[in-house]
Amino acid sequence: MRRFLLLLIAVMLCCPWGSAEGIPCRVDLEAEGTAVSPTLWGIFLEDINHAADGGLCAELVKNGSFEYGSAAAQMNKHGWRAEPDVTFTIGEGAPFALHPNNPHYAVIFNQSDAPAGIVGSGYLDGMAVRAGEAYNFSLFCCSGALDRVHVSLEDTTGTVYAETDIHGINEEMQQLSAVLVPEADCSRNLRLALRIPAGYELWVDMVSLMPADTYAGLPVRKDLGELLEALHPSFLRFPGGCVIEGRSPETMYSWKASIGGGEMLTVKGVDYGAGHPALRPQGQCIWQGTVAYPNYTTYRLGFYEYFCLCEALNCLPVPVLNAGMTCPVQSPQYIVYPMSSPEFKQCVQDALDLAEFCRGGADTPWGAVRIAMGHPEPFPLPYLAIGNEQWQSEYFDHYLAFVEAFAGAAEEQPEIYGGITLMVANGPTSASGQGWDYVDGWCPWDDPLTGLVDEHFYEPPEWFLSHTDRYDHYDRGLAAKVFLGEYASQSNRWISALSEAAFMTGIERNGDVVAMACYAPLFGNSTHNQWAPDLIWFNNTSAWGSANYQVQKLFMDHRVARVLPLTLAGDGLYGSAGVAENGDLVLKWVNAGDAPVTLEIALDGDDPAHWAPEGTLTLLHADSPEVVVTKDDPDLITPETQPVTVENGACACSLPAWSVAVLVVPALP
Repeated sequence: MRRFLLLLIAVMLCCPWGSAEGIPCRVDLEAEGTAVSPTLWGIFLEDINHAADGGLCAELVKNGSFEYGSAAAQMNKHGWRAEPDVTFTIGEGAPFALHPNNPHYAVIFNQSDAPAGIVGSGYLDGMAVRAGEAYNFSLFCCSGALDRVHVSLEDTTGTVYAETDIHGINEEMQQLSAVLVPEADCSRNLRLALRIPAGYELWVDMVSLMPADTYAGLPVRKDLGELLEALHPSFLRFPGGCVIEGRSPETMYSWKASIGGGEMLTVKGVDYGAGHPALRPQGQCIWQGTVAYPNYTTYRLGFYEYFCLCEALNCLPVPVLNAGMTCPVQSPQYIVYPMSSPEFKQCVQDALDLAEFCRGGADTPWGAVRIAMGHPEPFPLPYLAIGNEQWQSEYFDHYLAFVEAFAGAAEEQPEIYGGITLMVANGPTSASGQGWDYVDGWCPWDDPLTGLVDEHFYEPPEWFLSHTDRYDHYDRGLAAKVFLGEYASQSNRWISALSEAAFMTGIERNGDVVAMACYAPLFGNSTHNQWAPDLIWFNNTSAWGSANYQVQKLFMDHRVARVLPLTLAGDGLYGSAGVAENGDLVLKWVNAGDAPVTLEIALDGDDPAHWAPEGTLTLLHADSPEVVVTKDDPDLITPETQPVTVENGACACSLPAWSVAVLVVPALP
């Protein structure tokens, strides 16, 4: 079937399908056009669908610090079980706790007559390892008399894939480590076992198992990082979304907590580094999950790692901070800190401190923290978003307090606080209603700091196809531009990806209004997820881009610096034309109809000798609008390329039904 589809596509590209005369498509090359933001296409990461712990984070051990709470089955013991005749209890506090932020630890007492202990199962669909690859294991432990602990990776049948004895245990809590190299692949029923000899007791905390080969040397799963890198995003918005709001003051996301408050972990006189994971208090994610699949936040991926990830992806960071209020939709009791309260003032100070963390030197408290964590050079901080999906009057009052604080700080210390563009939130849908108006939320911002208004909407395919002109009607005279921070057509079917592509041509045509845009959510776990559609799907062994991913990648691979007027008539046809940074002509089309068409393209008003005699057509296509990319056929929708002859400023392109196409015509020197 796959071979037949490829043959069909090739035939359709080479044959004059559609009307005998073709559909005219004209590009006005003499027009000045409109500049397109160089940061237009980016990505958005929120810890939903287990996107962080058990997802992008490369850590394989679930609940390695024994801090899970009442939202998880077995609470502190979640993810672990004791073997027969082993007493497995949870201790708290001194003298064995590593830090008050992580007060719990495991106590193992082997009462059997053979080596035994506790077994961990890992996240979601379990741990997975590959033969011959190295995995870094570590734990903090101590014992009064025990001299070793046996560590093994094994399945439920007893087959051992890797094992080692760790020596050097004494009566003081210390970190010990080893490297495990499995002898065979295993992705089902794999467990991590910690066993001690009969009659002995062991105190254990911060158990970790992570591939030695991660993305860019970060605690980031390599295949997921590579899928992000392939998009060449201009920016990464993180860590949410609703995540930053929380359901209660206790569950509001704290960037400082995500780096352990900037403290140095010192255990029994030994320094283990600033911002160590043991310093990062575990939180409850707003996307709570189930008791079997709880979604706790270990902060193993915190703000420091997110900034480093942006650096590895060569994209700009767009951090989002809490505005001093909980989520108005998901909170059992909507909490708004009074503006005069210490809690709200701390929210503002946290935002200012983030700028110092990113830009400050060793002579500043938070700049010194960044340096101690291993990054002597400043992080870029061109943008800072305040709040998420908020439209209430109290939110705008809060937001203005951030504006005033940053304006004042920039006057005193421009090298740290100057030049930061603030983003103001808007409502959570594409239309007006429920006491707010998305246009009113966008229009009034004329202060020198507010450069972008964050719009979000999730709509059916029909909405996207009928609103490709949405940004044609925005007021060009307003100072603030649009940040389309979350959008998606409501499925991973090919028709949804097609409708997004059509809408994206409208975004690109309005590059003077829309400065940034990113699909959401980014990740979905195929075993258990809380929201669909998602751009990238994954399980414990593999990851695959959805049809929507392929559309996003196609647009990101073919960016334009300037859009030109394009005339295109025909039902179900959408398009945009532009010039890339290098001068190449880039034409994009979407055929959302159920019949193939032939486009007769005329490059009006320019010397035909300016263009190469051959261009390249890249095509995404499926034989049905209902097609969905799955783990069983991850390459079901992938780009195909064909040469296109350009003669005297004209060419023809045949587009199959339900297709997205990009034609690149190189400019000659």
